[in-house]
Amino acid sequence: MVSEIEPSNIKMTIKNSKFWILICNLDFCILLFAFKKYLHFLVLLAATLTMSGCGTLARYREIKPVIAEGEEVEIMELEKPRPALRAGEKLTYEVYWLKIPVGIATAEVKDIVEINGRQAYHLVGTARSNRWLNLVFKVDDYVESYLDKETLLSLKYIARRNEGRYHADMTFDYDWQERQLKFENKVDGTKTTFPLPGDAVDEFSAFYYFRLKEISQDKPLTFIVNQAEKNWQVKIGITSMGKMNLPGVGVFDAFMVEPVPHLEEKPLEKGKAWVWLSNDERRIPLMIKMRVDIPFLGTIVAVLQKIE
Repeated sequence: MVSEIEPSNIKMTIKNSKFWILICNLDFCILLFAFKKYLHFLVLLAATLTMSGCGTLARYREIKPVIAEGEEVEIMELEKPRPALRAGEKLTYEVYWLKIPVGIATAEVKDIVEINGRQAYHLVGTARSNRWLNLVFKVDDYVESYLDKETLLSLKYIARRNEGRYHADMTFDYDWQERQLKFENKVDGTKTTFPLPGDAVDEFSAFYYFRLKEISQDKPLTFIVNQAEKNWQVKIGITSMGKMNLPGVGVFDAFMVEPVPHLEEKPLEKGKAWVWLSNDERRIPLMIKMRVDIPFLGTIVAVLQKIE
């Protein structure tokens, strides 16, 4: 991609969030203390997803999409996604802040297990800052999600966060029969219960939920992402199509989406983000770029490094 991509048609609103987002769970390594206040959903969404090793600036600068800024969206047939996730898939992302490598994140479909009498995808994500960032703000996060294989509703979500001086060990248990979310933070002993909407997925599962759902240029995808007491309605529409060249990974037919989160039907307006995904049955997030409206934070880019 060109060194600084500013597609005017790619927008994502980001605002106050008690936890991290994710799409992407894109628990991005750089300055997560700011993310906890301003980041709420990223596709990809999120999810989660993006952080650990150094990588090279040269590799980042070589990423070039076919669609240039200002060009019209090409009409391309979209491939249908796989009907199920494949156990063993692991995606690794490099994260850059202002083109500086700051860490790595992974997103993995560990296996399929039984939880609360239901077959569920066991999803695992990690996020770690690299050595130089550890000197000023160390990030070492681990999350687990259990996504019902049939209904695609969250069953359980675990997040262990170590971000600078912030530490948490949180568990979210989803009781869909009683429509209650049981929350516990083992670090400070907090326990509470929140009501659940008709259906929802947690922040990290949202990343995989999107990959299993069909989307078209004339019909955006809408679903609910739960963040404890908050339930975000996320609308994701396609904004561009073309090819993405990732050196060392491959050349992909790809499409770009615009996630727009709403709270009580009001769209959030705090920053922008866009996501390139492979236009094939795997629906793999190839690159995520976020520009947060926070002084000195600027632009964060997550680039797919490896597919296993």
